[in-house]
Amino acid sequence: MPFTVITLKRVPQALRGDLTKWMQEITTGVYIGNFNTKVREKLWKRVRDNVKDGEATISFAYRNELGYQFDTHNTGFSNIDMDGIPLVFIPNVGTDEHKEVKYGFSNAAKFRNARRYASSPKKNLTSKDFVIVDIETDGLDNEKNVIIEVGAIKSVSGVLSEFQTLVNYEGTLPKHIVSLTGITTDMLKKDGSDIAVVLKDFVNFLGDLDIIGYNIGFDIDFINIALSKSGLENLNNKRYDLMRFVKNEKLFLENYKLQTVIKEYGVGDKVPHRALEDAKMIYKLAMKVNKFRDLYSQV
Repeated sequence: MPFTVITLKRVPQALRGDLTKWMQEITTGVYIGNFNTKVREKLWKRVRDNVKDGEATISFAYRNELGYQFDTHNTGFSNIDMDGIPLVFIPNVGTDEHKEVKYGFSNAAKFRNARRYASSPKKNLTSKDFVIVDIETDGLDNEKNVIIEVGAIKSVSGVLSEFQTLVNYEGTLPKHIVSLTGITTDMLKKDGSDIAVVLKDFVNFLGDLDIIGYNIGFDIDFINIALSKSGLENLNNKRYDLMRFVKNEKLFLENYKLQTVIKEYGVGDKVPHRALEDAKMIYKLAMKVNKFRDLYSQV
Protein backbone atom coordinates (compact mmCIF):
# COMPACT_ATOMS: atom_id res chain seq x y z
CA MET A 1 0.00 0.00 0.00
CA PRO A 2 1.38 3.46 -0.89
CA PHE A 3 3.00 5.57 1.82
CA THR A 4 1.18 8.90 2.27
CA VAL A 5 2.08 12.17 4.01
CA ILE A 6 -0.42 14.98 4.71
CA THR A 7 0.56 18.34 6.21
CA LEU A 8 -1.92 20.86 7.63
CA LYS A 9 -1.74 24.50 8.72
CA ARG A 10 -4.43 26.55 10.45
CA VAL A 11 -7.19 23.94 10.09
CA PRO A 12 -10.10 23.08 12.40
CA GLN A 13 -9.25 20.73 15.26
CA ALA A 14 -12.02 18.36 14.16
CA LEU A 15 -10.20 17.73 10.89
CA ARG A 16 -7.01 16.83 12.73
CA GLY A 17 -9.04 14.39 14.80
CA ASP A 18 -10.45 12.75 11.68
CA LEU A 19 -6.97 12.21 10.24
CA THR A 20 -5.68 10.51 13.39
CA LYS A 21 -8.18 7.71 12.79
CA TRP A 22 -6.17 6.70 9.73
CA MET A 23 -2.77 8.36 10.15
CA GLN A 24 -0.13 9.04 12.80
CA GLU A 25 0.75 12.63 13.67
CA ILE A 26 4.55 12.60 13.94
CA THR A 27 4.89 16.33 14.58
CA THR A 28 2.47 19.24 14.64
CA GLY A 29 0.42 19.18 11.44
CA VAL A 30 2.35 16.32 9.80
CA TYR A 31 0.52 13.01 9.34
CA ILE A 32 1.83 9.76 7.86
CA GLY A 33 0.05 6.55 6.96
CA ASN A 34 -0.13 3.47 4.75
CA PHE A 35 -3.43 2.75 2.99
CA ASN A 36 -4.85 2.05 -0.43
CA THR A 37 -5.68 4.57 -3.13
CA LYS A 38 -9.42 4.60 -2.39
CA VAL A 39 -8.87 5.53 1.26
CA ARG A 40 -6.29 8.16 0.31
CA GLU A 41 -8.65 9.84 -2.18
CA LYS A 42 -11.52 9.92 0.32
CA LEU A 43 -9.27 11.33 3.06
CA TRP A 44 -7.92 14.02 0.74
CA LYS A 45 -11.46 14.96 -0.31
CA ARG A 46 -12.44 15.26 3.35
CA VAL A 47 -9.40 17.48 3.97
CA ARG A 48 -10.24 19.78 1.05
CA ASP A 49 -13.90 20.00 2.08
CA ASN A 50 -13.09 20.90 5.71
CA VAL A 51 -9.81 22.81 5.61
CA LYS A 52 -11.68 26.16 5.39
CA ASP A 53 -9.05 28.95 5.26
CA GLY A 54 -6.19 26.67 6.26
CA GLU A 55 -3.56 25.03 4.07
CA ALA A 56 -3.02 21.38 3.18
CA THR A 57 -0.60 19.30 1.12
CA ILE A 58 -0.50 15.61 0.32
CA SER A 59 2.35 13.52 -1.08
CA PHE A 60 2.32 9.81 -1.82
CA ALA A 61 4.15 7.03 -3.62
CA TYR A 62 3.34 6.93 -7.33
CA ARG A 63 4.52 5.14 -10.45
CA ASN A 64 6.27 7.89 -12.36
CA GLU A 65 9.86 8.91 -13.01
CA LEU A 66 10.26 10.43 -9.53
CA GLY A 67 8.38 7.74 -7.66
CA TYR A 68 5.96 10.14 -5.97
CA GLN A 69 3.11 12.57 -6.63
CA PHE A 70 1.67 15.46 -4.62
CA ASP A 71 -1.20 17.92 -4.46
CA THR A 72 -1.84 21.17 -2.62
CA HIS A 73 -4.85 23.12 -1.35
CA ASN A 74 -4.91 26.83 -0.42
CA THR A 75 -1.10 27.02 -0.35
CA GLY A 76 -0.48 29.39 -3.23
CA PHE A 77 1.68 26.71 -4.82
CA SER A 78 0.32 24.23 -7.36
CA ASN A 79 1.28 21.00 -9.08
CA ILE A 80 2.12 21.15 -12.79
CA ASP A 81 3.01 18.25 -15.07
CA MET A 82 6.17 18.58 -17.15
CA ASP A 83 6.39 15.55 -19.46
CA GLY A 84 5.25 13.27 -16.67
CA ILE A 85 7.38 14.86 -13.94
CA PRO A 86 5.44 16.65 -11.16
CA LEU A 87 6.83 20.14 -10.50
CA VAL A 88 5.86 22.88 -8.06
CA PHE A 89 4.58 26.09 -9.63
CA ILE A 90 5.35 29.10 -7.42
CA PRO A 91 3.65 32.28 -8.66
CA ASN A 92 5.81 35.39 -8.74
CA VAL A 93 3.83 37.80 -6.58
CA GLY A 94 6.73 40.13 -5.83
CA THR A 95 7.20 41.61 -9.26
CA ASP A 96 8.01 45.32 -9.30
CA GLU A 97 5.25 46.79 -11.43
CA HIS A 98 7.39 49.83 -12.19
CA LYS A 99 10.08 47.79 -13.90
CA GLU A 100 9.22 46.53 -17.34
CA VAL A 101 11.70 44.13 -18.82
CA LYS A 102 11.11 42.76 -22.30
CA TYR A 103 12.26 39.22 -22.91
CA GLY A 104 12.55 37.31 -26.16
CA PHE A 105 14.39 37.40 -29.46
CA SER A 106 15.59 40.53 -31.18
CA ASN A 107 13.97 41.47 -34.49
CA ALA A 108 17.06 40.24 -36.33
CA ALA A 109 16.90 36.88 -34.56
CA LYS A 110 13.20 36.58 -35.33
CA PHE A 111 13.93 37.22 -39.01
CA ARG A 112 16.69 34.59 -39.08
CA ASN A 113 14.47 32.03 -37.37
CA ALA A 114 11.60 32.74 -39.74
CA ARG A 115 13.86 32.11 -42.74
CA ARG A 116 15.31 28.95 -41.20
CA TYR A 117 11.93 27.44 -40.34
CA ALA A 118 10.46 28.41 -43.69
CA SER A 119 13.30 26.69 -45.54
CA SER A 120 13.00 23.40 -43.63
CA PRO A 121 9.86 21.43 -44.58
CA LYS A 122 7.71 20.29 -41.68
CA LYS A 123 7.53 16.55 -41.20
CA ASN A 124 4.14 15.05 -40.39
CA LEU A 125 2.27 11.77 -40.66
CA THR A 126 0.60 12.67 -43.94
CA SER A 127 4.00 12.41 -45.64
CA LYS A 128 4.33 8.78 -44.49
CA ASP A 129 2.74 5.65 -45.93
CA PHE A 130 1.14 3.32 -43.37
CA VAL A 131 -1.96 1.30 -42.50
CA ILE A 132 -4.12 1.60 -39.38
CA VAL A 133 -5.47 -1.86 -38.51
CA ASP A 134 -8.29 -3.00 -36.23
CA ILE A 135 -10.25 -6.23 -35.89
CA GLU A 136 -13.33 -7.44 -34.04
CA THR A 137 -13.40 -10.92 -32.51
CA ASP A 138 -15.87 -13.16 -30.71
CA GLY A 139 -13.66 -13.21 -27.60
CA LEU A 140 -10.23 -12.38 -26.19
CA ASP A 141 -8.46 -15.75 -26.43
CA ASN A 142 -6.65 -16.00 -29.77
CA GLU A 143 -6.39 -19.78 -29.42
CA LYS A 144 -10.12 -20.33 -28.89
CA ASN A 145 -11.80 -17.29 -30.43
CA VAL A 146 -11.89 -16.04 -34.02
CA ILE A 147 -11.94 -12.85 -36.08
CA ILE A 148 -15.40 -11.66 -37.12
CA GLU A 149 -14.45 -8.38 -38.84
CA VAL A 150 -11.33 -6.75 -40.29
CA GLY A 151 -10.99 -3.01 -40.89
CA ALA A 152 -8.11 -0.80 -42.01
CA ILE A 153 -7.28 2.72 -43.16
CA LYS A 154 -4.35 3.06 -45.58
CA SER A 155 -2.52 6.35 -46.04
CA VAL A 156 -0.34 6.67 -49.15
CA SER A 157 1.05 10.14 -49.89
CA GLY A 158 -1.70 11.54 -47.69
CA VAL A 159 -4.47 9.83 -49.70
CA LEU A 160 -6.68 7.55 -47.58
CA SER A 161 -8.32 4.31 -48.66
CA GLU A 162 -10.45 1.88 -46.65
CA PHE A 163 -10.75 -1.87 -46.12
CA GLN A 164 -13.66 -3.51 -44.29
CA THR A 165 -14.95 -7.07 -44.40
CA LEU A 166 -17.12 -9.27 -42.21
CA VAL A 167 -16.01 -12.88 -41.72
CA ASN A 168 -18.32 -15.86 -42.16
CA TYR A 169 -19.08 -17.42 -38.79
CA GLU A 170 -20.03 -20.91 -37.69
CA GLY A 171 -22.31 -21.16 -34.70
CA THR A 172 -23.96 -18.32 -32.78
CA LEU A 173 -22.21 -15.15 -31.62
CA PRO A 174 -22.13 -14.60 -27.84
CA LYS A 175 -24.78 -12.11 -26.71
CA HIS A 176 -22.22 -9.75 -25.14
CA ILE A 177 -20.34 -9.53 -28.46
CA VAL A 178 -23.58 -8.71 -30.31
CA SER A 179 -24.35 -6.06 -27.68
CA LEU A 180 -20.83 -4.61 -27.84
CA THR A 181 -20.36 -4.50 -31.62
CA GLY A 182 -23.85 -4.53 -33.08
CA ILE A 183 -22.67 -7.38 -35.32
CA THR A 184 -25.15 -10.27 -35.41
CA THR A 185 -24.81 -13.91 -36.39
CA ASP A 186 -27.18 -13.29 -39.32
CA MET A 187 -24.96 -10.46 -40.60
CA LEU A 188 -21.91 -12.73 -40.59
CA LYS A 189 -23.70 -15.63 -42.27
CA LYS A 190 -25.28 -13.38 -44.90
CA ASP A 191 -22.51 -10.86 -45.62
CA GLY A 192 -19.39 -12.54 -44.24
CA SER A 193 -16.64 -13.98 -46.44
CA ASP A 194 -14.43 -17.00 -45.82
CA ILE A 195 -11.55 -16.08 -43.50
CA ALA A 196 -8.92 -17.24 -46.03
CA VAL A 197 -10.38 -14.94 -48.70
CA VAL A 198 -10.60 -12.04 -46.23
CA LEU A 199 -6.97 -12.49 -45.19
CA LYS A 200 -5.68 -12.70 -48.77
CA ASP A 201 -7.49 -9.47 -49.66
CA PHE A 202 -6.27 -7.84 -46.46
CA VAL A 203 -2.63 -8.85 -47.04
CA ASN A 204 -2.83 -7.44 -50.58
CA PHE A 205 -4.30 -4.20 -49.22
CA LEU A 206 -1.58 -4.01 -46.57
CA GLY A 207 1.42 -4.72 -48.78
CA ASP A 208 4.71 -4.03 -47.01
CA LEU A 209 3.53 -0.84 -45.29
CA ASP A 210 4.00 -0.17 -41.59
CA ILE A 211 1.11 -1.20 -39.34
CA ILE A 212 -0.19 1.20 -36.68
CA GLY A 213 -2.81 0.30 -34.11
CA TYR A 214 -3.90 0.57 -30.50
CA ASN A 215 -2.79 -2.45 -28.47
CA ILE A 216 -1.84 -3.74 -31.91
CA GLY A 217 -0.28 -6.92 -30.53
CA PHE A 218 -3.80 -8.22 -29.85
CA ASP A 219 -4.81 -7.72 -33.49
CA ILE A 220 -1.58 -9.09 -34.98
CA ASP A 221 -1.67 -12.23 -32.84
CA PHE A 222 -5.22 -13.02 -33.96
CA ILE A 223 -4.38 -12.27 -37.61
CA ASN A 224 -1.19 -14.37 -37.64
CA ILE A 225 -2.93 -17.37 -36.07
CA ALA A 226 -5.69 -17.11 -38.67
CA LEU A 227 -3.07 -16.79 -41.43
CA SER A 228 -1.29 -19.92 -40.23
CA LYS A 229 -4.55 -21.89 -40.08
CA SER A 230 -5.27 -20.74 -43.66
CA GLY A 231 -1.84 -21.87 -44.87
CA LEU A 232 -0.64 -18.29 -45.40
CA GLU A 233 2.53 -16.54 -44.23
CA ASN A 234 2.48 -14.47 -41.06
CA LEU A 235 2.70 -10.69 -41.16
CA ASN A 236 6.24 -9.35 -40.86
CA ASN A 237 5.41 -5.67 -41.36
CA LYS A 238 6.95 -3.19 -38.97
CA ARG A 239 4.38 -2.19 -36.39
CA TYR A 240 3.81 0.68 -33.97
CA ASP A 241 1.58 0.44 -30.90
CA LEU A 242 0.00 3.79 -30.02
CA MET A 243 -0.76 2.54 -26.51
CA ARG A 244 2.96 2.54 -25.67
CA PHE A 245 3.33 6.16 -26.75
CA VAL A 246 0.18 7.23 -24.90
CA LYS A 247 1.50 5.63 -21.70
CA ASN A 248 4.71 7.67 -22.03
CA GLU A 249 2.81 10.87 -22.78
CA LYS A 250 -0.11 10.57 -20.33
CA LEU A 251 1.28 9.09 -17.14
CA PHE A 252 -1.69 9.79 -14.91
CA LEU A 253 -4.66 8.37 -16.81
CA GLU A 254 -7.03 6.22 -14.80
CA ASN A 255 -6.47 3.43 -17.35
CA TYR A 256 -5.31 3.05 -20.93
CA LYS A 257 -8.41 1.58 -22.50
CA LEU A 258 -9.12 3.10 -25.92
CA GLN A 259 -12.37 4.53 -24.54
CA THR A 260 -10.46 6.51 -21.89
CA VAL A 261 -7.71 7.61 -24.26
CA ILE A 262 -9.93 8.99 -27.05
CA LYS A 263 -11.71 11.19 -24.51
CA GLU A 264 -8.39 12.42 -23.12
CA TYR A 265 -7.17 13.41 -26.60
CA GLY A 266 -10.53 14.78 -27.72
CA VAL A 267 -10.98 12.49 -30.72
CA GLY A 268 -14.29 10.92 -29.68
CA ASP A 269 -16.66 10.06 -26.86
CA LYS A 270 -17.33 6.38 -27.50
CA VAL A 271 -15.48 3.52 -29.21
CA PRO A 272 -17.81 2.11 -31.93
CA HIS A 273 -16.36 -1.43 -31.66
CA ARG A 274 -16.61 -1.84 -35.42
CA ALA A 275 -13.32 -2.53 -37.15
CA LEU A 276 -13.34 0.23 -39.78
CA GLU A 277 -14.84 2.87 -37.51
CA ASP A 278 -12.32 2.01 -34.79
CA ALA A 279 -9.50 2.27 -37.35
CA LYS A 280 -10.71 5.75 -38.30
CA MET A 281 -10.71 6.76 -34.65
CA ILE A 282 -7.21 5.35 -34.15
CA TYR A 283 -6.05 7.33 -37.20
CA LYS A 284 -7.32 10.54 -35.57
CA LEU A 285 -5.62 9.54 -32.33
CA ALA A 286 -2.30 8.96 -34.12
CA MET A 287 -2.43 12.57 -35.31
CA LYS A 288 -2.79 13.75 -31.69
CA VAL A 289 -0.20 11.66 -29.83
CA ASN A 290 2.82 13.98 -29.92
CA LYS A 291 5.44 11.44 -28.88
CA PHE A 292 4.36 9.06 -31.63
CA ARG A 293 3.97 11.75 -34.27
CA ASP A 294 7.38 13.26 -33.54
CA LEU A 295 9.13 9.89 -33.64
CA TYR A 296 7.35 8.40 -36.64
CA SER A 297 7.65 11.50 -38.80
CA GLN A 298 11.43 11.20 -38.52
CA VAL A 299 11.66 7.47 -39.31
